[in-house]
Amino acid sequence: MQLCRLWSNKMLAWKLPNGQLRQVEEGSTLLEIAKSLAGTFASPVVEGIFNNEAIDLQKPLYEDGCIGFIEVNTEEGMRVYTRTLLFMLLVSTKKLRPDVELEVRNTLGSALYCVDHSSHKLTSEDIKAIEAEMRQLVAAKTPITLKRLPKVEAMQVACSFCTSDREALLMQVPEDAVLSLYYLENQPGYFFGPMCPDCSYVPNFELLPYGDGVIINYPDTGDWTYLPPFEDKPRLNAAYQEAEDWSAMIQCNTIGKLNKLIEEGYAGRIIQVAEALHEKKLAGIADMIAARKDELKLVLIAGPSSSGKTSTAQRLSIQMAVNGLRPMPISMDDYYLNRVDSPRKPDGSYDFECLDAIDLELFNEHLQKLLAGERVKMPKYNFRTGFREYRGNELQMQENSVLVVEGIHGLNEKLTASIPANKKMKIYVSALTPMSFDEHNRIHTTDARLLRRMVRDSQFRSHDAEATLLRWGDVREGEEKYIFPFQTSADVVFNTTLIYELAVLKKYAVPLLEAVPRTAGKAFMTAQRLLTMLYYVKEIDDAAIPNNSILREFVGGSIFKDAL
Repeated sequence: MQLCRLWSNKMLAWKLPNGQLRQVEEGSTLLEIAKSLAGTFASPVVEGIFNNEAIDLQKPLYEDGCIGFIEVNTEEGMRVYTRTLLFMLLVSTKKLRPDVELEVRNTLGSALYCVDHSSHKLTSEDIKAIEAEMRQLVAAKTPITLKRLPKVEAMQVACSFCTSDREALLMQVPEDAVLSLYYLENQPGYFFGPMCPDCSYVPNFELLPYGDGVIINYPDTGDWTYLPPFEDKPRLNAAYQEAEDWSAMIQCNTIGKLNKLIEEGYAGRIIQVAEALHEKKLAGIADMIAARKDELKLVLIAGPSSSGKTSTAQRLSIQMAVNGLRPMPISMDDYYLNRVDSPRKPDGSYDFECLDAIDLELFNEHLQKLLAGERVKMPKYNFRTGFREYRGNELQMQENSVLVVEGIHGLNEKLTASIPANKKMKIYVSALTPMSFDEHNRIHTTDARLLRRMVRDSQFRSHDAEATLLRWGDVREGEEKYIFPFQTSADVVFNTTLIYELAVLKKYAVPLLEAVPRTAGKAFMTAQRLLTMLYYVKEIDDAAIPNNSILREFVGGSIFKDAL
């Protein structure tokens, strides 16, 4: 049927972003249009948009529609950039060191860490040679070819160079599906997302030896021409590594393995073990605090959106009480300025992420009074009304009391500059997921946090998925400005991810994502990408999740609901 259409020479009508109509032959790609419009973009186009769906520039199209383009200087564009770099790394490594098996682990700032599982590890000279090979691919503008194949044929190719995890995932795809494979120098690759059309699109990178493998350093989002120096974050990487090691130990570090455990009836056990790990880690942090009880009076818990800061503060407080301390949890969110008084961005929208969105004067006044032993009337911020309220809650420090303050700005020294370093501990909290689809397709930690936030916003803040998705860009911008630069100042890193959480969030998230209309633009594209991710995850019931779980902060049923 499709072959007949290809020979028909039917003309299609595509509406360009500027409103103009372009007549093209059936089976044309957006790459051809992008090249003809290259001079109108601020940065190279690496992905297309067709009827509000993000697609590969090389995908043949057979319908009329509205088209658009995604530039590299965007978050989604940089995903395409790094995905292409990874493919080049894998192909170049296979060419020079065919015995090496690289597994994608995690990001470290603007860098991607890949671990080497071979018995004879990559040397510094090997890594230099691989980088040189990749640069030759760039200089030669070596094409990366997209091939769309029926499921059976695609699996024969994809599963010839993959683990059983990928095979298990692909088996869930409908039999009549058409899958995308990529070829670079005749080497196939299977990736969850589009690639650049050729290697010249990704000229800025470097390879560095790191740990048991190699790091790809690449540009930050927003400036694809500049390669920032790699900044090591040992505590953060150690937290990632711990999560990876633990999930691998229980054979649950990929979606395929998690699905298998769920099918075999081990979901409850996985939940119990994951929650026990959290409890053990929090108990260890509480022991560290207790060891400094004579001087430590302030614990600051900070992290990006939906990292589980509030539940972490509450659970840590319980463990501190076990050690004979008197924790006094304080939420920095309760010190938001009334919404009408919040600072605004140049475009007139509210900037809820900046430090000035907090009533710093009132916060510091209360902090000083509490440390001086005075009784303080505590505020409570109403997210539905946008106003601070007073509900009769009062605090006063006593013997062995420790203030536990949670909020996104907790690591910023400006917040507590008047408090000596020996009197405070800074804890960085984030959901650093070790889960991946297979060894080459990881799950972004930002996506996991976005799902948490979307479910929570729907449950407790009267926001639909579209509203959350539209605001996510501002949230991420705020994190890059106000949270991530202070990661290295943390004394402790606590990873709040739960190995099973995607299987629980799916039940709540899928209906919300499916309700996002096609007219929602970028929000719709993000919703479709998240739906595709969740498609591969088997759902589990949340009845077995304990009421003190961090995940309860997002799906409901938390024993700490009054603090949320």
